[in-house]
Amino acid sequence: MYNIVKINENRLKLYFNIIRKIHNVDLSNIPKVTVANIRKVLRQKGFAVQDGFTSLTTKCTICTEEKVEQKKADNKFYVNKTTGYFICPKCNIHGDWSILERLLKKSKVEGSIKEYINELQQKIENFQQNWKNILENTTSIVDLSEVEVLDLFRLFEYPYYEESKKVLSDVRVSKDHTVLYFPLKNTLDNVVGYHKVQAGREDETESCGLYAAGLFHCRAAKTSRNDMGILVPNIQDVLHLAASKVPGTLIWLNNCSLPPILLPTLENYQKLCLWGDWDNMRSVAEKLGEDRCRFVRPTDGLVTATEAAKANLSLKTLVSEAKPAAHRSITTFASLRDDVYAELTNIDKVRGVKWRRFPGLTRLLGGHRRGELTVLTGPTGCGKTTLCAEMSLDLAQQGVTTLWGSFEIRNSRLARTMLQQFAGVPLEQNLQDFSKYADDFQKLPLYYLAFHGQQPIKVVMEAVEHARYMHDLAHVVVDNVQFMLGLGDEREGDRYQRQDAVIAAFRTFATARHTHVTLVMHPRKERESEDLSTSSIFGSAKASQEADNVLIIQDKRLTSVRGKKYLQVAKNRYSGDLGIVPLDFDKDSLSYQPKKKPKNKDEPEKLLDQCFEEYSLEERNYDNFGNTNGKAKNQKNKNKHNEADTFLSDILNLNRTR
Repeated sequence: MYNIVKINENRLKLYFNIIRKIHNVDLSNIPKVTVANIRKVLRQKGFAVQDGFTSLTTKCTICTEEKVEQKKADNKFYVNKTTGYFICPKCNIHGDWSILERLLKKSKVEGSIKEYINELQQKIENFQQNWKNILENTTSIVDLSEVEVLDLFRLFEYPYYEESKKVLSDVRVSKDHTVLYFPLKNTLDNVVGYHKVQAGREDETESCGLYAAGLFHCRAAKTSRNDMGILVPNIQDVLHLAASKVPGTLIWLNNCSLPPILLPTLENYQKLCLWGDWDNMRSVAEKLGEDRCRFVRPTDGLVTATEAAKANLSLKTLVSEAKPAAHRSITTFASLRDDVYAELTNIDKVRGVKWRRFPGLTRLLGGHRRGELTVLTGPTGCGKTTLCAEMSLDLAQQGVTTLWGSFEIRNSRLARTMLQQFAGVPLEQNLQDFSKYADDFQKLPLYYLAFHGQQPIKVVMEAVEHARYMHDLAHVVVDNVQFMLGLGDEREGDRYQRQDAVIAAFRTFATARHTHVTLVMHPRKERESEDLSTSSIFGSAKASQEADNVLIIQDKRLTSVRGKKYLQVAKNRYSGDLGIVPLDFDKDSLSYQPKKKPKNKDEPEKLLDQCFEEYSLEERNYDNFGNTNGKAKNQKNKNKHNEADTFLSDILNLNRTR
């Protein structure tokens, strides 16, 4: 008994440790720094500053202290203009602006900073040893024969052409030819990480190394133009562009994700061409600077370079015709023509990400689209948070990066609910599998605001803007607006104005930042017998007017014997389709996901039993007339039925004579 309790205690400790590791976005994560402040501090210490597209460049203080002779161009570090995060490609030291500021202002390095630098250098040595082991235990793709390379490309389903080996000359291949290692290089072409791709699991690319500060890039044979980079979301696109001899550096931007630490790697390119899903590439263009970015717009529904190559289109022509990522002034239909055509040819993509757990909601709304504002309301205790958590979890499992702002319940409780929905089983009864569920759940692109209760809208929006820049958010959830506003000392009218200001702020954020925002709001206190409507949302009419979608949970279980709970789509600005989605709650998994109706297995079993009875090989007893017992029973039942009919007829005749 003691051992069991001890094990459970250890698992609970593990649970709380993992909960603490959940991606929290706190005020301490938001740097209070401006470009002018960065420039001022650097110049005061005698560092000449060079202005770039996304970063300020100057010489590295750590590299200059070393006695080793280096080229002057190598010992410079980059400081991000937005966050102040710095990185030196030479010594691989990186950190927040607060660390760099302490390094610059102190004549002698502090003990804590020195310890931090020593830890980074130890990680560098560990990675270098790891990469050395990979080089020793793998083979360069150049050393393989043509037959082996062809078989390798067939296994990974990569497009093959004659000079594929030269394009992927830096790629390493495992001995069994089932794993590929793509080196990630920084601005000095030093390997700082690698992508590990396994055959049959190409979509689950594993990134390893010091940090996400390197990219895999290559160039087609016999091509020029070093000042242009072409960013694509997968390695198949890279190979197709190389086969078409498209000039420029071909850069693999895995899943169209661009953390700010990668920006220095792209600082030297004067022109960048983005080719992929515009919903994701739009945030990439904002970080890189829209003035130097061009976008290859979809042609006849063909979004990627691979799709265009399969349709025998000229990739060179499409890249040369790439258009600016943003229109400074759109005044005529001619400027919008390409955008309209792209939507018409990609109608399924425009509808958004489809919910897998709620097909009925997908049928009405079409999908989850960026740039929209959704309001979810319902009576107290009806399960608004639980339903919203599962809807966002469904999207996060499909790669939609989500930021949760839970002002009503704590993040640990919310994470516990979402983890149980993710596992689909009661966690307290399956503690032996907790580590497996928690490890998989931790890989989802979910982030949480470290706020609770009343918060000023300015502070919240700063945190949301910072998280969008750092993590490329596609979905923001606020639960709920009334808790975030709090009671305060204002009069009732002032509170309505504050709520309208919150809704206006998130409406502007959703449109300007191309991010979907979901607001959970309480309704007014109305009669339980009456259905809620769009006018039932607490506050003024601004919430329902600004919202693109209004979802209402109607709970009739307490007012009717056969009452049900269902989700009503009361407003749908995209298609106008309205309707209801039944909600059946499963307590074990904390899920509203509709259960699949099991096929009726009783009917086939009954048919089999009848067949066995009819064609049974067992001995049968016969009566005097040669009939089996079964037939005798049928005859007996038939006689009873006839006797009953005769008895009823006699009663009817007796009534007539009376």
